[in-house]
Amino acid sequence: MLKPRLYTPITITHQDNEDGSLHVSIPVMFPFRPLLGGKVEVPCYFTMKDPKATIINPLSHRIKWSYVTKEKVSQILVASEGKVHVETEYLDRVTLVNYPQVPTDASIEITELRSKDSGTYLCEVVHGIEGSKDSVNIQVQGIVFHYRAISTRYTLTFEKAKKACIQNNATIATPAQLQAAYDDGYHQCDAGWLSDQTVRYPIHEPREPCFGDKENFPGVRTYGVRDVNETYDVYCFAEKMSGRVFYSMSVDKFSFQEAQDQCVKLGARLATTGELYLSWKNGMDVCNAGWLADRSVRYPINIPRPQCGGGLVGVRTVWLFPNQTGYPHPDSRYDAICFQGRWLIENFRYSRVVSLKIKESNTSILNTIKYIVGYYIIFERLVVFTNVKFDSVSLIVW
Repeated sequence: MLKPRLYTPITITHQDNEDGSLHVSIPVMFPFRPLLGGKVEVPCYFTMKDPKATIINPLSHRIKWSYVTKEKVSQILVASEGKVHVETEYLDRVTLVNYPQVPTDASIEITELRSKDSGTYLCEVVHGIEGSKDSVNIQVQGIVFHYRAISTRYTLTFEKAKKACIQNNATIATPAQLQAAYDDGYHQCDAGWLSDQTVRYPIHEPREPCFGDKENFPGVRTYGVRDVNETYDVYCFAEKMSGRVFYSMSVDKFSFQEAQDQCVKLGARLATTGELYLSWKNGMDVCNAGWLADRSVRYPINIPRPQCGGGLVGVRTVWLFPNQTGYPHPDSRYDAICFQGRWLIENFRYSRVVSLKIKESNTSILNTIKYIVGYYIIFERLVVFTNVKFDSVSLIVW
């Protein structure tokens, strides 16, 4: 039997029925921000002023979890008398953590998180004519995107695939993240590396070139584990960014070099592909193609219209050739898509401290490191000075 998982009680966020005998609490201060494809545990407890009510029949109360949107309230599960009913959409993904071992613990765990799981969750408990509820917000973080090298299709070894994602402010996606993206509706008929050295691609509408190992059935296709020197595209995962993506437009447009210079003039730099995908996920919609840092040309569409990517939503790419390969020539003229970071040190969490020791005489190296650190604080949110001396630079990396 599993041991109950207990949370440290903290201040109750909000609840109704404050004067009644039944009180429900989700003891968290901020929204949950779990990663796509991951899991989250949401604590929910209830107490009763009359202890006899739970002693006589500890499972007599009714627990209900719901997902709330502006349009409707969707039931996730109901539990009573020690039995739990989970709605079909959430089967095998949602469980009550400690119920019925701990009758007053209504905490749930949600696994295989998808972007569409983001929203408000309501924990309700009813006992007789008494009822109480509390709610919490969950925002699933991150997006999976397909990435192809500048030259042509299927040119990335496993190591090059990982580097390509890092260069675009992302990491190589996990199988769980690609599966979650598929469950959200993601469809891409291009084989790409994943973090476990497998090669896969997500298909909702099977067609002859994309059947893979599932023939006519929808699902994530797999080639299994491949040799690291074989070449494919890659699926990347962008988690979050601290800053904003914005367009700089001109009547004459910009060449690639001019676009780089224009962003610098604005105290920014060209955005990466990962940053543009995150902005698209957050609602960005611009029907103008623009340069990105990897020399690709793309534009984000959230409102479908025929003149903007053929009526399809997503981050659209301008390819050099009809077979969707190659980036436009650097002297081609497009808008500039820039990224500007925020200086929000107080909100950052760090995982480890790195110290770089510099010899006192080597001021040029020290100045170079100062420049790099400043650059990464503003643009890549990777490092921040904690202590600067003439002979050492201490950094926090998060």
